[in-house]
Parts: sequence; structure tokens; C-alpha cells
Amino acid sequence: MGARLMIVIVAGVAMSAGVHTQQPLTVRGEIVEVSCYTKLGIEKSTGAGHAACAKECAGKGQPLAIRTDGDGLLKITGDYATDKYAKLLPYVGRQVEATGTPDRYLDYSRAIKVTKLAPVGAK
Repeated sequence: MGARLMIVIVAGVAMSAGVHTQQPLTVRGEIVEVSCYTKLGIEKSTGAGHAACAKECAGKGQPLAIRTDGDGLLKITGDYATDKYAKLLPYVGRQVEATGTPDRYLDYSRAIKVTKLAPVGAK
């Protein structure tokens, strides 16, 4: 009985050691549609000129992401990804600042669970 209790306690301590709070993450970049970005590259899949296509692809269920200069491509999860990214569609092809927590997308790629989003003013 004593050995079983010790195993349970050790297992509980080991499991709780892996639990931690995630630090907030803030990134700046352009909202892009992932499949076009992957297939066409930066030049043909970014900016206002590609926004209509990106919105159409998002409407078909393709994921949106934030393309940053420093962190690369971060797919978007959480409330901003619901209803085929309805909250993000006005920002496609525009520069934004997104705040949230680090996350993983369905394919385990890097993502951000966005909790706050704001457009970045033109320079």
C-alpha cells in the first residue's frame, strides 16, 4: 500500500510540474491566407491586391495567419478563427498588431490564440 501511494504522489508531482501559464505574445504583421502564401510566395499572396482572393479562400475554410518580419508565419486560432475568420476578414492584406498566447494549429504548426487585434497605422 505504501509503495502504491508513493507512486501516485510522484506521478502527481511530475504531472503538475508540466503545467505552466503561457506568457502573452504580441506580434505585428500582415494577415495572409496560408495556402496562397505557401503556393504563390510573398510577392503574389500579400497586400491589398490579393485581399479578395484571400477572403474567398478563407470563406472556403482555408486558414489565415499573421506574416511577421521576425517570427515568420503564425496561424491564428481562438475566437478570431471562428465562423471562417469572420472577425479577421476586414484586416486581410493589412498590417495588424495581435496579442494572445502561443498555440499550435491542427497540423501542429506555430499559431497564436488571438485575444486582441488592432490595425497598425500607415507609416
